[in-house]
Amino acid sequence: MNIKKLEEMRYRILSDVEKEFTDELIPAKLSEKDESDVPVLNVMMTGSDEEMGNASGEFFFLPPSQGDEIQYFINLITLFEKIPEENLDEVCVAISGINTYVTCGAFAVDFAAGSLIYKYVSPMSSDALEDHVRENVDLSMGCAFQAVSEFGYLMTEVCEGVRSAQSAIEVITGEV
Repeated sequence: MNIKKLEEMRYRILSDVEKEFTDELIPAKLSEKDESDVPVLNVMMTGSDEEMGNASGEFFFLPPSQGDEIQYFINLITLFEKIPEENLDEVCVAISGINTYVTCGAFAVDFAAGSLIYKYVSPMSSDALEDHVRENVDLSMGCAFQAVSEFGYLMTEVCEGVRSAQSAIEVITGEV
């Protein structure tokens, strides 16, 4: 595995995805490198889907190492910036219940930032051809958007204190 070529391929893929978003008038910006020395595609999902609310996403590959047989593509979507302290326990209960129904990835609390996030990690072969990696990135991002679109509004309502964890779970199970 040539790490330089792998990094170049990843950058091309993220660049293409950035262009697709901006062509659809969805704000997206590909950073050159972050503190982990990897490019990160930042996407503001405001207005792209009512159910996503003011979500923002960071999409990137974990840094490669020589000899790695698997590479990981990370989908990290922030749904709620600062969960009020008084709602934190209820949010954790909702996460526990809702994650049971999420097909892939999971909701979580980023305790350092106090935010509600959704994270999905997609593994793929480090030797995969560029077209295959691109297809996996598209599929991975589609799965992440679907999960956030389907469940994110319920989680946001729990964060805001306008819905209980039990109520959110009942909406999903159809017990309402």
